[in-house]
Amino acid sequence: MNAVVVASDPLLAEFLRRPLEPLGHRLVQVASMAELEARVAELEPHAVFLPRRLPDRDLAGAVAYLRTILDHVAVAAIVVGVTAADREIAKAAKADGFLAVPFTDAEVLEVVGASTRARKLVLLCDDSPMIHRYTTPILEDDGYEVVNAHDGAEGLRLARERRPDLVLTDVEMPRMDGYELCKALKTGTDTAHIPVLICSTLGEATDLERGFDAGADDYMVKPVVPEELSTRVRALFAGTLPASRERILVVDDSPAQRHFVADCLARQGFEVITAENGKIGLEKALQIKPHLVVSDYEMPVMTGFELVHALRREPELRNVPVIMLTARDSKRDMAQMRAAGASAYLVKPFAQDKCIATVERTLAERRLLAYKAASSLYISDAARKAAEERARDGELDSIRADEREMAVLFSDLVGFTPMSATLTPRQVIELLNEYFDVMCPLIKDEQGDIDKFIGDAIMAVFDEVRGGAPPAERAVRAALAMQAAMAPFNASCGASLAMRIGINTGPLVRGDLGSRIVRRDYTVIGDTVNRANRYEQRCQPGGVLISASTRHALGELVTCTESLGLTLKGVAEPVTAYQVLTIAPRKEVS
Repeated sequence: MNAVVVASDPLLAEFLRRPLEPLGHRLVQVASMAELEARVAELEPHAVFLPRRLPDRDLAGAVAYLRTILDHVAVAAIVVGVTAADREIAKAAKADGFLAVPFTDAEVLEVVGASTRARKLVLLCDDSPMIHRYTTPILEDDGYEVVNAHDGAEGLRLARERRPDLVLTDVEMPRMDGYELCKALKTGTDTAHIPVLICSTLGEATDLERGFDAGADDYMVKPVVPEELSTRVRALFAGTLPASRERILVVDDSPAQRHFVADCLARQGFEVITAENGKIGLEKALQIKPHLVVSDYEMPVMTGFELVHALRREPELRNVPVIMLTARDSKRDMAQMRAAGASAYLVKPFAQDKCIATVERTLAERRLLAYKAASSLYISDAARKAAEERARDGELDSIRADEREMAVLFSDLVGFTPMSATLTPRQVIELLNEYFDVMCPLIKDEQGDIDKFIGDAIMAVFDEVRGGAPPAERAVRAALAMQAAMAPFNASCGASLAMRIGINTGPLVRGDLGSRIVRRDYTVIGDTVNRANRYEQRCQPGGVLISASTRHALGELVTCTESLGLTLKGVAEPVTAYQVLTIAPRKEVS
């Protein structure tokens, strides 16, 4: 299947590509509907993922266009959105599917499967004519082609002749029962890859163990409802995914339960490792560093409760989510598991689709937290908070601009440009990062927000802080600490760099700057910002040059030398500036 995602951000394409490409699907990213139209003959898409807001076409128009682009292929339009309102808009646009962010790999496969069915062959093997009359229409309605066999021997012959994509078999049949059929398929070199779903009235634990020992990929107990059969078959087809996803540790003292959980997760593409009790589970967790642990609650040697406590004591494992399997479902038990640090729980007995859904949801939450943690290193604290507020309030279309009084700090390295010409690109990056690792924490210590890096320059802003010192004071304390740190930094890296710092205090505008639909910054603009940069340019190497407004805000805290008639680039009138020499120690709060 060929799929296209219309998005300028590569992140969405990456999340969609992960479950699709291992199954042989091809995903191509285009930036706009115009690019898709220009390349449609080349791409021949079977499915197109459309964000709720497109840069160059309204959603309904885009969906209508996709209905007409190819004569020989019905192109499915799948809308990707965030809110319930987005889902309704997708429905009104007559889209074929909707994918809510954040989504799991399984949800991607399900929406694609529901929108673009490729006919797969299912071999139904059962000696009951009634089962054939009941089950065949369910499978055909789900888009599968069905071939029928009425005993195990006939089923084995048809499997070797027709090479089905899946075998659905009863156990109790003449000539060859379902266990024997499953074992014969799994030991045959040409049929071992075919998923086998056993569906039988035999539902004891020993029956399930015999089925899994014979090599079955899944086991259902009759009577079967159509929805569960459809879900299990679809999950088995999705399970042709290779083990390329997160690493999951399954800990349970019951071989049948352990196999039941491990098997359904492995078929979703997860790398699964098992352990038979908590002690062995902890040892394996220390070795393999799993992304998720699924553990039974009551086990010999070490219980699941004790295992969670042990994981939380290990620095490298304390943030690994744990899903607890338990027969207890009282409020007290649930509270105890949450207090121990369990992320979620499953009450026995549970269906495989419930297990998969809980695992996918827990991992999706973990990925979201990891993404937020990683993205916090790339954007300012204020930008992150603004984005979270907008996402919470659902006001992604609006543009915010607030006027406020702040201190703005610019720092720049003197002599770095000629020095960098003698270094390799990697050496330049490493040296700058070492420099930023020293300077940025000093700004954060004074509750400054690093707005951006401009080459070797730092732009930081200091806003009012509840219970804190005024912005100008905190900015100057940060600047002096940065200058004091330059000598140790030069000594540690063998450099002879100097730094200039300029600070200005005054009114500015802080808000969203950029495109409504592609990318925006949450930043500060205005004359106060521009002049802070100009003060830095006029500062002596190794010094801190501040504006008159900053000097006024500091009062008797600082000693300075005055610079009269200083000209700033782009400023018509000369200004008075001040070179900061010292600042009084911070008063201790009693």
